[in-house]
Amino acid sequence: MKNRRNTVFDYHIHSEFSDDSTEKIINIVEEAIKKGGKKICFTEHKEFNYPDKDIEFNLDYEGYKREFERIRSIYGKKIELYMGVEIGVQAGEKNIQEIIEYTKEHEFDFILASAHCLEGAGLYGMDPDVKNLDNLFAGYFREMLDVFKHFNDYDVVGHIDLLRRYFLEAQTHELGESKEVLRELFAHIIQEGKGIEINTGGLFYDSANINPTLDILKLYKEAGGEIVTIGSDSHIAERVLSNYEKAVDYLRSAGFEYVTTFARRKKEFHRIK
Repeated sequence: MKNRRNTVFDYHIHSEFSDDSTEKIINIVEEAIKKGGKKICFTEHKEFNYPDKDIEFNLDYEGYKREFERIRSIYGKKIELYMGVEIGVQAGEKNIQEIIEYTKEHEFDFILASAHCLEGAGLYGMDPDVKNLDNLFAGYFREMLDVFKHFNDYDVVGHIDLLRRYFLEAQTHELGESKEVLRELFAHIIQEGKGIEINTGGLFYDSANINPTLDILKLYKEAGGEIVTIGSDSHIAERVLSNYEKAVDYLRSAGFEYVTTFARRKKEFHRIK
């Protein structure tokens, strides 16, 4: 069904230029137009030293740029299209230096910074100590904070409580002492002029959750956060813009009046009605 809102955006999308997707950019764009999308931004994966050697997330930037510009030349009058990246952040001097150099050397409309690893291991397939979930969350938040103290060439932090997507026990976990680390992380993000995203992709996993949880989104708001993007985290065309209305309601229920988009790394606020 076509969405009649004027603020229909998706700022977290993967195509065949991400190693975990085979979807064509053209298929995603056509589906977004069908659904009444106004702006969408592709955020292809780029990771450095990803621990799972079966999948490298090594982005073909030039190929991505050529195909994106070709599709935009065809559909650009029907929908606003933007070229972004989801850059994987990991602690460690070597990892951070590679991220810094990459973002300096490559041009994007939007940079989404996401942690898919913890202590050098990929979250997918990890076997965590579920008896110490709060320590796990604290370590995850602290690792992001450590990275962002050295790397600030990004716009928004992706799925900030991603642990809930992969670990059954984490889905209903209420933050304890780890909440203080999260407050530190939010304070730093906000001070640097960055934001977070509402990611609806978790609704298609066993977790059936939007990331972050509403209490975390409210905590961000209480800390003074204003910048929030909405993304489907889609890897197939059918899921682009999925659950957008739920995300807007979620945003509103946390006290926000605006959703954010980016173009050429410049943010724009749109009132949600």
